[in-house]
Amino acid sequence: MKTLHKILLMTTLLLCFEHAALANSGVAKAIILKGSVVAVNPTTNEQIALKKGSWVDEGFVVKTENKSFVKFLFIDKSQMNLGPKSEMAISKFPKKEAGIITLMKGSLRSKVTKNYLDNKDKDKSKLFIKTKTAAMGVRGTDFMVTYNPANENTALVTFSGAVAMAQLNDVVRNIQVTQNALEKVVSSDTAVIVT
Repeated sequence: MKTLHKILLMTTLLLCFEHAALANSGVAKAIILKGSVVAVNPTTNEQIALKKGSWVDEGFVVKTENKSFVKFLFIDKSQMNLGPKSEMAISKFPKKEAGIITLMKGSLRSKVTKNYLDNKDKDKSKLFIKTKTAAMGVRGTDFMVTYNPANENTALVTFSGAVAMAQLNDVVRNIQVTQNALEKVVSSDTAVIVT
């Protein structure tokens, strides 16, 4: 009986440690949350209700309801607020390269740290925000992006720093977007720097 008790205790402890390890995995942590916010697993379509302290993995889609919002702290120390009735995908967020966030609808505001990636090239983007119609390359700044899927309008307001913005053409819009492809778009002659 004592052996069975020890086995059950060890199993319980191992499961607790495994759950704690999984709870801290992900690329973004919800540090402030109000209302109803869910993360959708792209492979299973399972909706997970988020709460303060929840971690979200790369590839997940985050959705907020009316009168709801969430503030994330990303692994690069950048912060991002997703506003009410909004939807974004954390498309890519590797540890050593610029992340790609896709805003499908609504608004997001972000503060990207100036030393993110300790980027020697000041003209290289530290984060990419993409909508269906535009791409933005962030170079260490405080900004807000809104996207309306009804009229496919993307708007950008920069509070400090600089954001390079360019229209996405059909070729770039319909391919698997990489950091290099987005950097070419936001560094092209048609891009504008919004300060």
